[in-house]
Amino acid sequence: MIRAARPIPRPRELPQFIEPMLAAAGDPFDSDEFLFEIKWDGTRALAFIDRGEVRLMNRRRIDMTARYPELAFMGSLPAGTVLDGEIVALKRGKPDFGALQRREHAGSRLRVRMLSGSMPATFMAFDLLYQRHRPILDEPLSLRRQRLRELIEHRPHSLLVFSDGVIGAGRDYFAAACQRGLEGVMAKRLDSRYTPGRRSGAWVKIKQCHTLLCAVIGFLPDGENDFRSLLLATDEGGKAVYVGRVSSGIDQGTHEQLKAMLFANVIPRPVVDCHVKARWVEPVVYCTIRYLERTASGQLRAPVFVEVCDAA
Repeated sequence: MIRAARPIPRPRELPQFIEPMLAAAGDPFDSDEFLFEIKWDGTRALAFIDRGEVRLMNRRRIDMTARYPELAFMGSLPAGTVLDGEIVALKRGKPDFGALQRREHAGSRLRVRMLSGSMPATFMAFDLLYQRHRPILDEPLSLRRQRLRELIEHRPHSLLVFSDGVIGAGRDYFAAACQRGLEGVMAKRLDSRYTPGRRSGAWVKIKQCHTLLCAVIGFLPDGENDFRSLLLATDEGGKAVYVGRVSSGIDQGTHEQLKAMLFANVIPRPVVDCHVKARWVEPVVYCTIRYLERTASGQLRAPVFVEVCDAA
């Protein structure tokens, strides 16, 4: 009897992309049902490891592998692995966002290669999504992280770090993160499954923010009779200085209120030293701005408009 030949099994394939799980915003809290870890100030990245190579993808589905040649060693991890984490540039043990931006915008292969040596990136791994080609997204976070820790400890490398944390004491952990000048913390339910692309209370981002009273000194126009962002200045030692622009956080009612005030107070030149191409106004509008930090040049990072307020 002639037996039918057994089909040759096809090699197992990892998905081309997985939508990262998202976090809701919240305030510091304590809970024994949650893990609290550092919110790393970097670029969110998924690492797909197979056939001795690693592929790094950001949230916008952009392949970042060529930007970080120093992370090619991750290809030696077991085939069929998918990690979720953050690519960071560390300076004295803390994330340096400016350094990471320079890595992100390196335009040539030579520049990339030079920066990979002088300013190497670190992959801060905080979740394990596939193990030996098997999805484990439905496993609880506590088990996924246990397997992730074991995976990294088995293949130690200075540029691959397990993002550790604490259970329960979220308020103290957040306070300690703020004292170190870090962005904040992430709170994650220990029993939560990984839900790609979804935002829920299972993951909570708790960010350190500052507020600043600013004067509106100009705007970027949107057509003839509207604006798309505000240009800001604040007082530093009795002198007004330019601190950047803001567009987030302005609701429709406030937008209409601001538009009327701005177009009624247009002037030909800025009242502070500023080289942005914009339309300028008398500083008659003051507002509260929430922001993450000041950059090396003094501008506000991640600014959000809070409210129009009295300058006094």
